Amino acid sequence: MLAAVWLCAGGALAATAPPALMTYITDLDKPAPQVWVSDIGSGSAMDLGPASSALISPDGADVAAITVLKGQNVKTSGQSVKTSTLSLYTTVGGAPVTIVYSQQVMQLLAWSPDSKQLLVAVGASPAQLRVIVAATDASHTIATGVIDGAGFAPGGSDQVVYAKAAVNTTRVNIYTASATGTNTRQLTHDGLSEYPLWGRNGIVYSHETPRTKNPYPALQLWFMSSAGSGAHQLTSTPVSATLQGLTPIAFSANGKHLLANFVGPEGSNHAEAYAVDLSGRKPAAPRDLTGQGNGYIGDAISADGKTILLTKGTAEAPLSIETVPWAGGTPATVAAQGAYASWDL
Repeated sequence: MLAAVWLCAGGALAATAPPALMTYITDLDKPAPQVWVSDIGSGSAMDLGPASSALISPDGADVAAITVLKGQNVKTSGQSVKTSTLSLYTTVGGAPVTIVYSQQVMQLLAWSPDSKQLLVAVGASPAQLRVIVAATDASHTIATGVIDGAGFAPGGSDQVVYAKAAVNTTRVNIYTASATGTNTRQLTHDGLSEYPLWGRNGIVYSHETPRTKNPYPALQLWFMSSAGSGAHQLTSTPVSATLQGLTPIAFSANGKHLLANFVGPEGSNHAEAYAVDLSGRKPAAPRDLTGQGNGYIGDAISADGKTILLTKGTAEAPLSIETVPWAGGTPATVAAQGAYASWDL
């Protein structure tokens, strides 16, 4: 078992840090997708069990996984919906513990930095944005509406940032709240702000620019303080009529390295991983990490900002997990099959 890689060994290895771990999903084209955990260094991998999406905890101990229970449709308000579960696997294997069972679709958004809480969207339009305590399954509803991105603040404050629109509207704004749903504060009021990501130095987000005769706005990256002040545009990347633009994915620990995806409209299956260097007085122009055009999805960035985790391909093409240096170059394959990876690096 994969556990033996870091649990067997005796006293000499007891003081050695465990290897970096990642999770990813396989068999997305089959009735029962699976989540795997892998030692990035050796490539040893273990099948944890069913899941259609998953995130490893920052401490590397647990994997939160959502499974859609196909074939178990429930009639709700005259409509048939698929039930789903949110479960926890340990990275050493064993049976999962189900912490949420829902008659609605669920979206797994983030772990808290201390690996104790999960941010999950339950439902669609409207959705409930919930913070769930992993150890007890206690749940707090943070917001209700159409949720367009959410995450925790870095550090230990347990603050949450999220973008929300009311049902049947297109106006979306960014808010912060405590992990228990108190002290809600609206940071933007333009109705054009979504996909927030909270880093060490503030919040980056996608800002919409409406386009004539195009139902999809162009997205550029903007930045503001955690209090909502000083909002300003970071990128001015050309966006063709068939594409949508940039969405932030992950920060390095110091907030100077930003991973983003250049995406197409929903359903287009276009994605390309971009790097945005924020270490200077002015941000550098976004850079295609692989230089190979469409086909690489940015999944995660290492805490030191030196390495990017990618999914190669789309749902219609073969998928693999790869890494590429922050400086760019030829990606290296770390899992020959799989998609939508996360790691504790």
